[in-house]
Amino acid sequence: MAPRGRPPEAFARHHGVFVRFSDIEWGALQQALLTEHPVPGRRPTPPQWIRDLVVAHAGEVLRVEVTRAGLRHAPGGAPDWKRWRIARAVRRAAPRRRRARR
Repeated sequence: MAPRGRPPEAFARHHGVFVRFSDIEWGALQQALLTEHPVPGRRPTPPQWIRDLVVAHAGEVLRVEVTRAGLRHAPGGAPDWKRWRIARAVRRAAPRRRRARR
C-alpha cells in the first residue's frame, strides 16, 4: 500500500516542539511581535518570543515560576508539596521525550 498523508520531514520534531500555524495566525503573531518590540535591534525572533509566551502561560496555569533549572515558588502560587509533585512529573516526562544521540 502506498504511503498516505504528509511526507515526513527530516528531524522536524527532533530538537523540540513543532507547531504549524496558518497564514492568518502567523501574520497575527508577527504583527503582535512588531507591536510588542518596536526596536528591531532588540526584537527576539518569533520562535524565541513564542517560547517565552508558552513558558509564561505554563507558569500561570501551574501557579509557579518556570525557569530553565526548575519550578520556583511564586508569590501566592502553588504550595510546596504541589510544586514538588509537578516538578517530579516534569522530570520523569522529559527522558521519555528525548532520544539518545548516535
